[in-house]
Amino acid sequence: MQDHIKVFKALSSKPRLKIVRLLKEHPQCVNAIAKRLGMTQSAVSQHLRILKEAGLVRGKKRGNWMHYEISSENLERYGRSMAEVFGVWIKPNTTTEGSVNCPPGLLRECRGKTPGSKTKKEGKV
Repeated sequence: MQDHIKVFKALSSKPRLKIVRLLKEHPQCVNAIAKRLGMTQSAVSQHLRILKEAGLVRGKKRGNWMHYEISSENLERYGRSMAEVFGVWIKPNTTTEGSVNCPPGLLRECRGKTPGSKTKKEGKV
């Protein structure tokens, strides 16, 4: 029952639902998500933390960037559990692996500098 509560709470926020929809497309970094949703990186990070705690999302380090993706294993487990609640079975979409960095269309957003951020040359990643 506690798992159900965590999942429902995590999905009860419009920004978190938007993040989940974006991550269904392919894994993405915080910069890309923030840019696409018009949110700050810190706001996206907070929403991702809640989604991770609920087991819906996981992060994977790719190069210098952390990319977030849907946790297919947990989603399937939650789907079975939710099926018991609702009396139906919904099979989740499988996510596809992204490239080492972001897909070409979002690569610029991933590498986008934010105020106060430094590149490797400047001594901070």
